[in-house]
Amino acid sequence: MAILLASPSLPLLARGPAQEDAAARLLARMPPAARVGQLFVVTFPGTEIEEGTDIYQLIVEERIGGVLLTPENGNIVNQGNTPLQVATLTNGLQRLAWEASQKPISAEDGSATLAPFVPLLIATKGGGIENPYTDPISGTTPLPPPMALGATWDPANAQTAGAILGQELNSLGINLLLGPSLDVLNTPRPGTPADLGVRSFGGDPYWVSQMGKAYIQGVHEGGKGRVAVVPGHFPGLGAADRPLTEEVSTVQKSLEQLKQIELAPFFAATGAEEPLAQPDGLLVSHIRYRGFQGNIYASTKPVSFDPQALQQLMALPELAPWREAGGLTVADELGVRAVRRFYDPTEQTFNGVRIARDAFVAGNDLLILSHFASTDDWDAHFDNIRSTIAFFREKYATDPTFQAWVDQAVLRILRLKLRLYGEPFTLADVQVDLDAVPEEVGQHSEQIAPIAQAAVTLLSPPSPDLRPPPPAADEQIVIFTDDRQVSLCTDCPPTYVIPPTLLEETLVRLYGPQATDQVSPERVYSFTYSDLLEYLTAPPTSAEESGTPLPPHPVQTALEQADWVLFGMLDVTDQIPTSSAIRRFLAEQADLLKDKRVVVFAFGAPYYLDTTEIAKLSAYFGLYGHTSPFVEAAARALFDEFPFTGASPVSVTSLNYDLIVQTQPDPNQEIHIFYQVGEEMVETTEGTPQPPEIFQGDTLRLRTSVILDRNGHPVPDGTPVEFIFTYPQEGLEHTVQVTTRDGVAETMVTLDRVGQLQVSVRAEPHPRTVGLEVEIREGEPAVIVTVTPTPTQVPPTPTPTVSPSAEATPTPESATPQPGETPAAGGTGGNGRDLALGLGSALLVAFVGYLARWA
Repeated sequence: MAILLASPSLPLLARGPAQEDAAARLLARMPPAARVGQLFVVTFPGTEIEEGTDIYQLIVEERIGGVLLTPENGNIVNQGNTPLQVATLTNGLQRLAWEASQKPISAEDGSATLAPFVPLLIATKGGGIENPYTDPISGTTPLPPPMALGATWDPANAQTAGAILGQELNSLGINLLLGPSLDVLNTPRPGTPADLGVRSFGGDPYWVSQMGKAYIQGVHEGGKGRVAVVPGHFPGLGAADRPLTEEVSTVQKSLEQLKQIELAPFFAATGAEEPLAQPDGLLVSHIRYRGFQGNIYASTKPVSFDPQALQQLMALPELAPWREAGGLTVADELGVRAVRRFYDPTEQTFNGVRIARDAFVAGNDLLILSHFASTDDWDAHFDNIRSTIAFFREKYATDPTFQAWVDQAVLRILRLKLRLYGEPFTLADVQVDLDAVPEEVGQHSEQIAPIAQAAVTLLSPPSPDLRPPPPAADEQIVIFTDDRQVSLCTDCPPTYVIPPTLLEETLVRLYGPQATDQVSPERVYSFTYSDLLEYLTAPPTSAEESGTPLPPHPVQTALEQADWVLFGMLDVTDQIPTSSAIRRFLAEQADLLKDKRVVVFAFGAPYYLDTTEIAKLSAYFGLYGHTSPFVEAAARALFDEFPFTGASPVSVTSLNYDLIVQTQPDPNQEIHIFYQVGEEMVETTEGTPQPPEIFQGDTLRLRTSVILDRNGHPVPDGTPVEFIFTYPQEGLEHTVQVTTRDGVAETMVTLDRVGQLQVSVRAEPHPRTVGLEVEIREGEPAVIVTVTPTPTQVPPTPTPTVSPSAEATPTPESATPQPGETPAAGGTGGNGRDLALGLGSALLVAFVGYLARWA
């Protein structure tokens, strides 16, 4: 079932007078206790919400504004019919919020007031965005991790994935997505606790921006405007050297440096021209900076608790309009160990009131009270929440400044809820149809398979021609799969991230006797990494006391007889000792692989093997996802079923794959210059089009064709390009440096002098090339000659990564003629010279230090 993208009834972040008035009217009807409660999103255990439970009391009595559902806390029970269980729970939670509106709130003076019904924000980090192994909601469509989407280099894939997630969350009654991650993984840290793995779209700020905007737009469209999107981890975790939840990282960067990389995707999203691509809020992370305000010795508090730092960020011209239009700031989970350790390094005390107050005073509108105690004691968690709410109520009643802050934050929250549900709020409007859940959830896997295939990257060897042909029916295949297990809920039994026999079953299903008969089931053997590690640690085979030799280990027997050895790997981490089995095997038993074809499928990030290890492989594929569509894509890749168009969206040092180099302009491409005069396009008439007349004094608008990088994709916005204007007869030369937008560079030149004008373009590492020659004559039409592009062949940068062939240069939106066409004559108005459109020659795209773009 395909997702039909439909625009919501209200534009995102719309702030018309009617909506502002509605929020203000709603606020005026809310007593102080109801206002204060709106600030808090809380966690709770299990699925019981009846009267007498803590969550019932917090919703009905304390009037909290939202809840966060997680498998970890048992709210999402990943057993049985999980979608129906979640939808039933969200309906019940919203009903409690409605019941609260039917009960008066008592004031200190003894009076009682009915508060209006305000729906809950029901949040999740689901969809595998935050943790692809433990966060998914069983029964929903398994979505590609962000890095898999980044590897396709096609924002349309991110939009599709977002639309599926938005539609399914809306069907489940979840209206707040804490994601996706807009963190830029410009420096991967394999094997460290801070490793982001596949949770990032990539390492280039521009492409993370493109993917992030598309994903956000997809969620809004798929959710029909009823799922708010709050991406993290503002202002960016890409340079963090500690795990977010364990310790507050200190990053040594100034604000100006942050703008170039970490903040760039947040700027792009909040400033997106398409309203649906704008986030509803930003998830403010617990990270601090040294040198944030210029002093390299001064450290901020974590941004989430630092009023000066957070408000300085919100006041930036790139963020201020979004903030003024109603954008929310959401403090990430306030009880995680990183926060506890920051406030008390001994972890002996937990002052929840102070933590929440500091986060709110810093400028956060919405506070997530999760893990809100020094231990895992739920009673202490709820006691701290109640104490915090009581403090905020007392502060609201006695401190006019604090009261104004609360009202301002609550207005933003109410406007968000009005955007989601419209006015007036009704219980029927926030209840989901339980009967429709089976038809609307988990039915979109067919849309994921093409994305998984588009992400497949042949990391090594450097060309498909250098890899071995597919296995034959008489060849034996031995498979080793990372067999780590995770629990998807508090009471769920451990399950394999990748079932150990899934790749074998997929190969037999696609290529076995019931298919193409290229694989013989009796010749395929599956083992786990635990089996491999057991073999590697077993003592050498020796004879028993009777003198009878012990049989060899099954792994050894299989390897000795194998023609193909396949590895399905995830991330390599010290926390999972078996994850390094492949590295140990390649180091200790490489002799067993002689004359065998060895293929590794990286179902996680692509940077965990070193150069020596990769050199021992016949092929190394990047998949970036571990679910069934990606395992099937791996099987099809082994049998050459599709071209490998994916490319790693992050640097892989062991492959000499530098993302900065890969996103430079391809030095061997043909890039063309188009020119026009006037404001309108000339219509092409029947017959051979003739160029319009151009005279001295006219201004030419020059634009390039789409400039492609070494992976065959448009270069990032901001790539420098130099147009060089030379008057050879006079010995004059003038250079104009511009930057690209959507892969195209533009400039203008006035034909202000008689004589010959040469227009060249320069782009490092491509040499300067003349693309256009103009003969300007006094009182006569100018003659424009295009030069046939003959780009200098530059040796490719050494890297085993395959660069897909560049597609034909797209026609610019203004219907510029394709290379070889002659501009059409015609047009009306003026003296017949409204517009001239012609084709210039290939230009060499300027790239004067890509790093300068982000430095």
